[in-house]
Amino acid sequence: MALPTLPPRSGGAEPPGKAAKTHHLQFDLSRLGQEELLALRADIDQRLPVRALRDLDLEHELVIQLLTVQQLQRDVLSDDEVPANQRAQTANSVAAVLQQLAQLQSKVHTSERLKRLEANLVQALKEAPLEVQRAWLDGYEQMGGAQ
Repeated sequence: MALPTLPPRSGGAEPPGKAAKTHHLQFDLSRLGQEELLALRADIDQRLPVRALRDLDLEHELVIQLLTVQQLQRDVLSDDEVPANQRAQTANSVAAVLQQLAQLQSKVHTSERLKRLEANLVQALKEAPLEVQRAWLDGYEQMGGAQ
């Protein structure tokens, strides 16, 4: 599948030897289907490599992976000449990505729940007598919590 070509820049041609000084592309993405948009995103992502793990949005990457695998599954299921084992492989791929998304969602939910629990604990400790605060902090430090 070939990627769509970008339309020419508006405003006329530049003089010879002078490069356009625009950073805004005039391109209507609403006319593209999901398959073309995913291909375009993959091309862009390939040209803009991640510099560090912290730059990765794992949730976003998994969702993009799910959309890509679902598109592949639609393509495979619509082609009667694709063998049954390959159809099963695409179904397994969709299931695997969904499982990863479910695990990630569960971890995020647990993390958010622990943050709220910690905020409630801090608020309660602020209202507790000083000796209770010190006892709790001493126990917390012994557990290795305050590193």
